[in-house]
Amino acid sequence: MSDNEKKLSWLSAFDMMLNGTALGLGKNHWAKSLWLKFAIVFMVVGPMFECIDAQDYAGAMPPEAPMIKATGTFIRYIGYAGVKEVSYIQFNADNGMTYRTQHSVVPAELDDLGGLKSPIKVYVEGFLLKNGGGSFYPLKLTTLNGVDLASTDKLMKSLLIGRNPFYIGKLEALFFIALVLWGFSFFYANQLRRFDSKRRDKVRNAKG
Repeated sequence: MSDNEKKLSWLSAFDMMLNGTALGLGKNHWAKSLWLKFAIVFMVVGPMFECIDAQDYAGAMPPEAPMIKATGTFIRYIGYAGVKEVSYIQFNADNGMTYRTQHSVVPAELDDLGGLKSPIKVYVEGFLLKNGGGSFYPLKLTTLNGVDLASTDKLMKSLLIGRNPFYIGKLEALFFIALVLWGFSFFYANQLRRFDSKRRDKVRNAKG
């Protein structure tokens, strides 16, 4: 009997792991089979979550979106989404307007400003994401004397990365996690194939 005939196919091994019948993996076969189930789920859920996160940055950008130019202070607040605490940064403009930026889209520089115990007054230019229905996003951030508090190029880059669910940096993280999950899946599937091959050898030898 050839090696190909002796060994269980990869497809059959995966099928046994999915159906909970991979007894050849030992008494913890169900736990080892979870690697394959997690790998399959992650292939769908991972990209889906990236697309959902990118929606927070969606909508028109300047010059199509109206620019907001004002002076004021950024302050971090704690709100609630149901019973869960959620932090956000709010810009309290000197003209009485307030603009909120949810934590998921807050640039690092803005997060630092919002966390100051003694807020400082700044000049900001930005716009509202999601066609006016989303968070306030700054594109220029300076002191009242015109000293940059954040690089405009860096703020724009962060915005463009956030809008792109297929940015290479995000995909690298997804690929790494997928590689680990599929690596263990193939490892245990191969163990199952080897076990089946040995079992068949025993049956063949017993018959001989």
